[in-house]
Amino acid sequence: MTVPLTALMPGQRGIVTVVEGGFGLRRRLAGMGLTTGSNVESVLSRGRGPIVVAVRQTRLALGRGIAARVLVEVPEAQDGEADS
Repeated sequence: MTVPLTALMPGQRGIVTVVEGGFGLRRRLAGMGLTTGSNVESVLSRGRGPIVVAVRQTRLALGRGIAARVLVEVPEAQDGEADS
């Protein structure tokens, strides 16, 4: 199941499948380690503030607009957790 990064609950993991946006955004995110195929874990996601994710042994804070452009594949075992 592919969902935007904003849909992950804290503690939920996924694999980046697509980074939507222009060349500049993709290059900026790649420079931070957020590339297609990388494993991400949602660390913090509250209300309307930034989303904190763990990727490649570091944590990144992303605005919701940017995070919504990052699509992740959530393993089937976690699908039920996202729906509850």
